[in-house]
Amino acid sequence: MENEKINEELKKWMEEHGIPAERKEETEEEEIKGKCEICMARDAKYKCIKCGKLVCPSCYWIMFGVCRECISEDIMKKWRERGKDLGIDWVK
Repeated sequence: MENEKINEELKKWMEEHGIPAERKEETEEEEIKGKCEICMARDAKYKCIKCGKLVCPSCYWIMFGVCRECISEDIMKKWRERGKDLGIDWVK
């Protein structure tokens, strides 16, 4: 019973704030196939969120979701120099 009350309150709140209560169907992810659009040597496995290029793991920064052409050499160098600690004390 408690969950039903919470669900009803949530539905009411969503209506008041103009948020649709229906679940949106998940869109199909685009199939990534073909060669990397940067190195043209390896199979593409990712899509850059900035430029949309299909790229291989070697040309892609998973942490940022972007290809190596969309991140500056300076930023890449800084992250490589930081090493495994990423500059965050509690991760060490």
